[in-house]
Amino acid sequence: MLKVSLLVAIFATIQVPALFAQESSASTSEVAFVYESGAKMEIGDSVMINKDSLRYLTGERMSSWVYGVPHQIRQLGTKSKPAGVLLRGIYSWIAQGSLIPLNVEKTTETIERKKAEAAAAAAAIAAAEAAEEAARLKMLEELIEEEEVVEEVVKDTLPPAPQPYQINRFTVGVRGGLASLMPQTSPSAPKPLGATWGFDALLDLQYAHYWAKGEDKIRLGLLTGVSVGYMQNSKTLKDVTEQYTKHSEGDINYTIHMDEVTALNRQIQLEVPVMFSMITAKGFFLNAGPKFILPVHASFNQTLKNGDITANLVDMGVNVTENVVTGEIKEANFVHGGMNDQQMDLTIAVGGELGYEHQLQSGHSVSVGLYANYGVFSTYKHNPTAEHIVDILPPTAEGVFQLTPNSMTNAYVNKLGYLDLGLKVAFHLNWKK
Repeated sequence: MLKVSLLVAIFATIQVPALFAQESSASTSEVAFVYESGAKMEIGDSVMINKDSLRYLTGERMSSWVYGVPHQIRQLGTKSKPAGVLLRGIYSWIAQGSLIPLNVEKTTETIERKKAEAAAAAAAIAAAEAAEEAARLKMLEELIEEEEVVEEVVKDTLPPAPQPYQINRFTVGVRGGLASLMPQTSPSAPKPLGATWGFDALLDLQYAHYWAKGEDKIRLGLLTGVSVGYMQNSKTLKDVTEQYTKHSEGDINYTIHMDEVTALNRQIQLEVPVMFSMITAKGFFLNAGPKFILPVHASFNQTLKNGDITANLVDMGVNVTENVVTGEIKEANFVHGGMNDQQMDLTIAVGGELGYEHQLQSGHSVSVGLYANYGVFSTYKHNPTAEHIVDILPPTAEGVFQLTPNSMTNAYVNKLGYLDLGLKVAFHLNWKK
């Protein structure tokens, strides 16, 4: 007995320091220490050794006294035994699978029960969420059905929303106002002519296309067509004196004085516009762009009043008053046909129309507005051979002289312009495209 006690003391003297050395050098490896139940194994846990475990990790057979009694975990792992477990009072490493936890929370039954409870709780939550989602979907379906019913009621009770469309229009309009050819006097004129004022009246047949949609606040488009009308203006000159020399049997200086010269210009003209057009949602419109103006027929009526003619015989140095070489014009009326003595005049003008149109229930419209056209280019050219309103042909052997009238325009006007302005009313036939 003494020998056994001595051996135990020697063994304790040799083994304990070594075990403590091993404990102080515990492994820091990331070995997972868990029981068979899956619970985490921790230092301080109370455990029992499974009776099926017969040997330590070092290979020695376990003594019978280690079974059936509680032990406390002292250390988990070491460098030499990274997966071993060291219990207090037992100085050999044991496999972690040989240990049974005494803590109820870490037993297999408890773990399984908790798993079952967790699964049941998760199932209950999932069932509640599914019921809530089903209720939400049902409510959403009911709302959709109600919206569909409301939409059907709205479709049945309200007019359909306006659809986008483009506008085409045909316009019939009449316009009239002041008009003038605005002549520019040639250097041979006895005095400046100034503007000649009259009036015009025209019928407009126009077509317009608008690219903007019907519901837009502003519609933009192009306008063209043809206009046919009548224009008239006149000009009166007072105290007109003309002098010129004729050569017959010696030079004769003629002087003609007229108290009044009146020229009346009439023409039927054709217009072709190419204009930009804009209409606002409130009905205000603006048309602007070039116009091509062509007189298709023109005539001039010219009246000379109280014309006195005297002649000076240059070679003799005397004034002759007999009717052989001179005469008196009490009143003479001359009518000239054709544009400026058969000269065609094409005018390019810049035109504009501004006004308001009223929409009718039929979709068509009526409008009233102001217009103006100003000529910027004219093909008219002054005839330099006609320098006088009246040309005199010296007397023949029978002693009769002749008077040949010229139009005031052809004699005095170097350039013709164009200006008219006034009021326009129109009916617009609109249709969608």
